[in-house]
Amino acid sequence: MIGRAAARWLACALWALAAAAPLAGRSAEVEFWYAHGGLYAQAIDELCDGFNATHPQDHVHCLSQGTYEQTLRKAVAAYRAGQPPALVEIYDIGTADMLHSEAIYPVDALMKDNGQAVDDADYLDGIRRYYAAADGRLFSQPFGTSTLVLYGNRGKLAAAGIPGLPRTWEAFEQALRALKAHGESCPAVADFTPWKMLDQVNAAAGAPIASAGNGRDGLAARYAFADGIHRRYMRDVARWHAQGLLLPAVLTHAGDQPLAFADGECALSLDSTGSYAIVLKAGIVDAEVGPLPAYAGAARYGNTIGGSSLWVFKGKPAAVYPAAARFLAYLREPRQQRLFSARTGYLPLTREAQRQLEASPLGEPAAIRVGLASMALPGNAYSAGARLGFMSLFRLIWQEEVQRALAGRQSMDDALAHAQARGNLLLARFQATYAGAARSQP
Repeated sequence: MIGRAAARWLACALWALAAAAPLAGRSAEVEFWYAHGGLYAQAIDELCDGFNATHPQDHVHCLSQGTYEQTLRKAVAAYRAGQPPALVEIYDIGTADMLHSEAIYPVDALMKDNGQAVDDADYLDGIRRYYAAADGRLFSQPFGTSTLVLYGNRGKLAAAGIPGLPRTWEAFEQALRALKAHGESCPAVADFTPWKMLDQVNAAAGAPIASAGNGRDGLAARYAFADGIHRRYMRDVARWHAQGLLLPAVLTHAGDQPLAFADGECALSLDSTGSYAIVLKAGIVDAEVGPLPAYAGAARYGNTIGGSSLWVFKGKPAAVYPAAARFLAYLREPRQQRLFSARTGYLPLTREAQRQLEASPLGEPAAIRVGLASMALPGNAYSAGARLGFMSLFRLIWQEEVQRALAGRQSMDDALAHAQARGNLLLARFQATYAGAARSQP
């Protein structure tokens, strides 16, 4: 009887070990939420597929969550419900919100804790200027990075007697008038977003958006853009809009800024380097790409960036984090950066990836070359861009006030003054919410 019992116990033990074996070898499951659709989502899915194919011990589930704003809101709600993804793509203006949330596992600590050697000093200066802490730390990993450039339809410009892309705002207005006189119904197209018309224009001019170093020096920052370069530029924008020289994207046939240029409807477009992929895919326009104009005689500083970085949430099972670190390391490889850049028009992130892209047989795409050159110009305290709380809400306020001005319901000066005052109420609320937080702000 004893022998049979022992045999039965041994059989059960062997069965249990066999059943447990697949569990022991099961891949670590990592959920990654990203904020793109269309060809950008396809490029991200290809990165995910490449990682999963080359890292059989891991599996990353890459899930689109809609727009940047939708992804941020969903990530916050998921964290509050105790079910966040391990990784989430958050746009640049969500940096302060994420940092002060106390919900994140800093990327530099994650990589160190999991044996991933990362040289953060290799990031391009413009990218480091935006994301790095005063001591050089990176709490998130830069991902989809772009900046603003000027696109021109060579055929339309030549037909209107314009020899090349304008380099100053004064020449830009002259080009608009020449195109209009030549019969162009859409000399230039814009979507009237503050990232382009406030963040980028002020950065290139080295002008403040807010006090306290654009918010980098603490929570006491307040908006300070309602006069100076921004008021001058937005007065020009209002005049160009009223005279039919600068069309809102919603009034074009395409209803979308990149497409309105890519399909040949509009002759000029101030848009992201990331829109270059759309222009190339359309294959209709012979596009020339140049830097963001500046006012004649003014100093020109380096562009700031836009786009996104990748954040790691706390509270996941311990086995998830080594896999998350491996995935982030994979995304940072120069080869993956080059592939993603070629597919999307987003900029390479590191010096090594830029060197490899420059040395490739096709070289850098025009928008990327111009964007990188614009970012490489000398910067000052304000050209790094803003790091302010509740910026997603502020952008809605800015757009609301500016649209009222464009509709003739108030002056542009009043629109900017109202946006600044309302924005400062948001900053005061953000300061009151996080004033006691111990974490240092990057």
